[in-house]
Amino acid sequence: MLGREPELAVLDALLAAAATGSGATLLVRGDAGIGKSALLEEAGVRASAAGFRVLRTAGVPSEAHLPFAALHHLLAPVLARLPADAHPEVRAALGTGEPGPPMFRTALGTLDLLADLAQVAPVLLLVEDAPWLDRSTSEVLAFVGRRVAGEPIALLAGGRHDVGATPLCTAGLDQLSLAPLEDADARALLDSRAPGLAGDLRERLLGEAAGNPLALVELPLGPGLGARHAVPSAWLPLTARLEQAFASRVPGLPAATRALLLVAALDDGDRLAEVLAAGTALLGHPATLADLEPAAGAGLLRVDDDARVRFRHPLVRSAVRQGARLAARHAAHSALADVLAGAPHRQVWHRAAACVGPDEDIAAALVTAAGRAHARGDVPAAEAALERAAQLTPDPATRGERLLGAARLAADAGRSARVAELLRDAEPLDLRPADRLQLLWLREILVEASWSGADNLSAFVDLADRMQAAGDPDRALDSLLLVALRSHWSNPPQAVRDRLVGSARRATASPRDPRLLAALALADPVGCGDAVLDALAAGSRDPTGDADTLRLLGAAASAVGALDTAVRLHEQAETLLRAQGRLGLLAQELVHRAWGGALLGVATTAAPAADEGTRLAEETGQPRWAAVARLASGAVAAIRGDAALAEHLAARAERVLLPSAATPMLSLVALVRGRAALSAGRHAEAYEQLHTIADPASPTAHPFVRWWVVDDLVDAAVHSGRASEVGPLLEELGGLAATVGSPLLRASLTCARALARDDGDGFAEALAVDLSAWPFHRARLLLAHGAWLRRQRRAVDSRVPLQAARDAFEALGLPPWADRARAELRASGAAGGRRRPDAADQLTPQELQIAQLAATGLTNREIGERLYLSHRTVGAHLYRIFPKLGVSSRAALPAQLGATPSP
Repeated sequence: MLGREPELAVLDALLAAAATGSGATLLVRGDAGIGKSALLEEAGVRASAAGFRVLRTAGVPSEAHLPFAALHHLLAPVLARLPADAHPEVRAALGTGEPGPPMFRTALGTLDLLADLAQVAPVLLLVEDAPWLDRSTSEVLAFVGRRVAGEPIALLAGGRHDVGATPLCTAGLDQLSLAPLEDADARALLDSRAPGLAGDLRERLLGEAAGNPLALVELPLGPGLGARHAVPSAWLPLTARLEQAFASRVPGLPAATRALLLVAALDDGDRLAEVLAAGTALLGHPATLADLEPAAGAGLLRVDDDARVRFRHPLVRSAVRQGARLAARHAAHSALADVLAGAPHRQVWHRAAACVGPDEDIAAALVTAAGRAHARGDVPAAEAALERAAQLTPDPATRGERLLGAARLAADAGRSARVAELLRDAEPLDLRPADRLQLLWLREILVEASWSGADNLSAFVDLADRMQAAGDPDRALDSLLLVALRSHWSNPPQAVRDRLVGSARRATASPRDPRLLAALALADPVGCGDAVLDALAAGSRDPTGDADTLRLLGAAASAVGALDTAVRLHEQAETLLRAQGRLGLLAQELVHRAWGGALLGVATTAAPAADEGTRLAEETGQPRWAAVARLASGAVAAIRGDAALAEHLAARAERVLLPSAATPMLSLVALVRGRAALSAGRHAEAYEQLHTIADPASPTAHPFVRWWVVDDLVDAAVHSGRASEVGPLLEELGGLAATVGSPLLRASLTCARALARDDGDGFAEALAVDLSAWPFHRARLLLAHGAWLRRQRRAVDSRVPLQAARDAFEALGLPPWADRARAELRASGAAGGRRRPDAADQLTPQELQIAQLAATGLTNREIGERLYLSHRTVGAHLYRIFPKLGVSSRAALPAQLGATPSP
């Protein structure tokens, strides 16, 4: 390959890494014709020579609506050689258009299949034209690409610069940008393909090609160049000129060849038999392979040994489609639809493409296709089917309903710009009243830029009330849940909270509806806190139900400070969400549980939850949730004494939250920085950070986050000579705690009051309170009490609480706090004990999570299914974990990890 030595060196390094078990990914980007396909082809040749198994697929625009079309091309040759019962999830997804397993099971099954293959020989996945992959394949390959580290698998994809906001192209793969050929290499390539060109024409072609290899090969074959005096349409962009160069070869072909070319260009498959059958229907007489030979001779396509039709370049397919008249395209689509009667999930799209006007039958079939796509988790395919159904729907009201359905699906996928486009299409239609309200709601909630301010929140409540009046209370309550969450982080006046609460209560007749409890708790934890706590106590001690019920009850419990209940509910919801593959909601549940664990001080469970929550939030396109997950990791790092990591995570989250205008969420940034300073003994700095959370004049103030940090704030104030400044806050929160039963507020105040008094009676009173559900608060009190006793020259008396504090902090995975207790013990004249590195010191959060799961007896495959990793990756992690912990088998893990504290 002329001029591509540096790029080939990158490919060699990619293959070398995969061959040694260090999986690697690379996305080759560049303009059309720049040499991406040639580079991928060369990688395939080199990989085959090195003993790799090479699997290939490509994105095709006409297949974009077909679920797993490209994945089928990638894996079908492999599956055909495996036992019929191997990898059932993948077979189910690829075998039919009917609802198969959830998307995540297909993705995980694909990862496991590739990992199994890679144990025999390293695997190279070659993916051409990645931006045009069908969405479901792109999701699966993005999932795989994020998880090949530690596997002998390489993923090499190619795609143009000007397209590609698809899951695989935005999955964080390493990227290689192909530049045009250097002048000397461009001249050598042109001379090898078109020797003897006149000097002026040669220079003009070199200028027009601008180092593009495909242009250097194809432009000299354009019309008129035999006379050595013309170049096609120099004013057009290069891509258009290349299309024109390919299109110019079509008119001279036989009529039957042109018909088959068009059928192949419009087909969403590539099987020769299918193209010939549709060509026969189109021509009215049998079409044969001989009819395609002139196209192959013109360099437009080829037929592979496996009877598949391959175009010379995607621009050839594009040129054939665009060069055909509309009537010819409709006829070709109709012929394909006739041939595909046995594949209704494909047939319906060709029927739709052949339509010349509205057709309710085809629209209804597309709605059915959308339902199938949604059932298997392919939201973008469902959205596309609903949008096309709307375009073919005769009735304006039904058309609007279908457009709004597509908009809701786009909203679920976090595609706000797409939501706005669909709403613009729906707005001028004669919508039903409920749909008109839904349109207004989607625009206000998902498209408008600002969430802050009482006026916006009041407007949202007005819309919810109108939904109820229009006879749709369920949708109103669902909508109010989102408003309640925003209000929780917007600091609205009490009057707005009251309106939100009133609207939510009117929307349901059941006072224990989980949606209502979550909305009440988030909107007004003070005014509704006791009612929510009573409902939780009556109905959720042993809740049974679906994941949504559990996560809503968990959100309600978190908002009112019942953290032990919340963590349990979120954990139960996680289990169900994992089984269902609802990764977006799972990420949110992990973040909730991570914060619950962080506030309870249980670092050993909070750290893995925060780490996984961050990864899944990023993978599912939820940047704000990822930021809050990082802050949970930062809170854990802070109480574990890793101030540098805490600051790094806080700063990274701050960069996401600042532009969003959700300034009260910055209270979490202040919490992380304040706790990090407190753990490091920088009490004045800790006070300055934490005080901003409690100061109503501060933009980062938050009325409920101050419940979380009042004990930290008092600790910082006492040790920085500012104890008198927190008196008013303690008095205010004390009055609040007398009327609100929030367990978190009461536990924090119990600790804070004792720290502020710093005397024997205060500690005795605090330690008499049942804090069994609050292990960090109790350990903190024991440490402070022991230190006070030592300062009172009661060294012997101090040892019992100090030893208990040390042991509790070690169990919680909080080394700096345990070290403080040891220092106090030594100062009392007792042996502090030698600190033994705990598992959290030696393992990454993901390794700790895997070790904890292995300690419960789960197999590698079961752990992989739970964490969305291949079972072989789990095994590789355990291989590294064992020597770190000094064990040689899974059986030794429980003793080494110790009992995980119950929150």
